[in-house]
Amino acid sequence: MNEQKKHPMDMLKSHLEKILNVIPPGSKIYFLDYPLYTNVGDLLIWKGTEQFFEKHDISVKARYSVINFPNDLEIPNDHIIVFQGGGNFGDLWKSHQRLRELVIKRYPNHKIVILPQTIFFKNKNNYNKSKRLFNKHNDLHIFARDKQSFKRLEGFSKNIYLSPDMAHELWPLKTTANPSKNVLYLLRQDKELNKNVEIQPDRIKVTKDWINLLTTKDKKVVQEIREEYKRLGVSDAASWIKFSDYLIDKAISLFSNHQEVITTRLHGHLLACLLNKRNTFYNNSYGKNVEYYNAWTHTVQYTTFVKE
Repeated sequence: MNEQKKHPMDMLKSHLEKILNVIPPGSKIYFLDYPLYTNVGDLLIWKGTEQFFEKHDISVKARYSVINFPNDLEIPNDHIIVFQGGGNFGDLWKSHQRLRELVIKRYPNHKIVILPQTIFFKNKNNYNKSKRLFNKHNDLHIFARDKQSFKRLEGFSKNIYLSPDMAHELWPLKTTANPSKNVLYLLRQDKELNKNVEIQPDRIKVTKDWINLLTTKDKKVVQEIREEYKRLGVSDAASWIKFSDYLIDKAISLFSNHQEVITTRLHGHLLACLLNKRNTFYNNSYGKNVEYYNAWTHTVQYTTFVKE
């Protein structure tokens, strides 16, 4: 009897095991740059990361976001500094890159690991300046999320690896909902908006983005947590972990109520894949989406990528 063919999403999830070569099971870590904001895509990355840590007995001793990282933080030498993955490595989302550069300068003798990232710099001077700084660190390990990012990281470190996004650790996400609606349009409206993408206007009845998941009350809660964490320098993130789970559940519920997803967001695509849902995927402003699709999710049969 032939062995049942492995699902492509199982194979993508198994790729994450390579990270254990750099962060071995049982490691003690400080986890930095977790998303203390409402981008559900980044929250999915974070949840997958935390699940990966728990599965492999990786002990998170403290968590800090970009808004509450202390100026005088002492980190034991036997603890690995680990950064959240995502799509903010470069000069488009500057606060996150500033934190990485600060930590690399401040902790030259610690092992530092940056989980899977897409790399993009608009300005070549910024790119070269960052490369010189990163290259000075002797124990820096960077995971690239696609082949183009892998090439762009040449010269940043001797330790560059290729890995899919940490959200794949969440596979498979289960839902009991029976889709009552046809198509969900999840279209980004921020600085990564691709103005060259045209989706037939007459096909769109209602469009959403991650921000539409939040009620007025939700936004108030988010602001209160952010202010508290910034003021107190909170390092456990307990209340935000609980609230971010609530936001992810809202996103899963939204997706589960639709038969198909059409999206310009990478994690709109990935959430659909995690739910085993048919989806159509368009590019962002600088090619992140197509690079990820070409590297990894082109193997997922129920996904279609629309070229410009």
